Amino acid sequence: MFEYSGKILAVLNQKGGVGKTTVASVIAEYAAIYEKKDVLVVDLDMQCNSSDYWVGMETAPQATGGQLPPPHPDYDGDTDLEERSSIADIFFGKAVLPHNTFINKNNGFDADVDIMVGHPALLERINSEFDNASGKIATEIINRLGDFLHMQEVVDAYDLIILDTGPSRNPIFRAAVRAATHAIIPFEPEEKSLQGINAMLQVIQSENFSRDDDDQLVLTGLCPNKVRANTNIHRGTLSMLQEELGNIMFPEDIFLPQSTAFPERDLKGITPRSIFQISASHAAKQKSIEVGRHTLSKVYAG
Repeated sequence: MFEYSGKILAVLNQKGGVGKTTVASVIAEYAAIYEKKDVLVVDLDMQCNSSDYWVGMETAPQATGGQLPPPHPDYDGDTDLEERSSIADIFFGKAVLPHNTFINKNNGFDADVDIMVGHPALLERINSEFDNASGKIATEIINRLGDFLHMQEVVDAYDLIILDTGPSRNPIFRAAVRAATHAIIPFEPEEKSLQGINAMLQVIQSENFSRDDDDQLVLTGLCPNKVRANTNIHRGTLSMLQEELGNIMFPEDIFLPQSTAFPERDLKGITPRSIFQISASHAAKQKSIEVGRHTLSKVYAG
């Protein structure tokens, strides 16, 4: 079992479509641009939305998931590396090479955001081949991600690691929970999206039963996303949650709004690239700063 030494934030929710990738990118970009922290994003979701956002996935209709990670631009034929290096490789005993993103010092930024991309076919293979009955799931899957991300070499290279997880409670998801030091739960303030909150709280509680007191998985909070503050349903839902779960909710004025500014950042060739490069007066930027600042304050508290 590894020792917890780095800062690893898992973005968790079993409900799809709540904006885990958006929240992960906002926090990564805020940490690099405003806090000057070197960040590693790890894409553990078979949909690989983070990989596509940061470096672009290749369409591959015959492949599982219909996508492949791009060949790594620095691949030199090293036999310990795959040309399409992805985070899935560590589960097969292979090396992995992170990709640089547009946020890097060569582009004038004060810090770097790197990404270890996902690989739909390999992630699916891991989830399907390893199960509790195999007897290998703990050593070869659940603990493997933490073994890797808490290595001193990785900890020295990155101030913050962000895990973008999938919606299913599969072996890869469990590995993310085991590796994480902190968690954030994004949700959309509508009834259908609230179902996953209790499930994720139970996941965190269950994980902490197996950890020492000094290594507890810390919940940074429930982060409202896609908020339409001018609608009664969203205002009412958030008010109810503040009353019932106020101690784990983000402060009532901190959330990500429903805004076209976020999906626009996914468009290839869009300028500006980051939500933090748009107009200072834009509500999406202002709220993203608040979410980033609040999250980082929780991760680095004490």
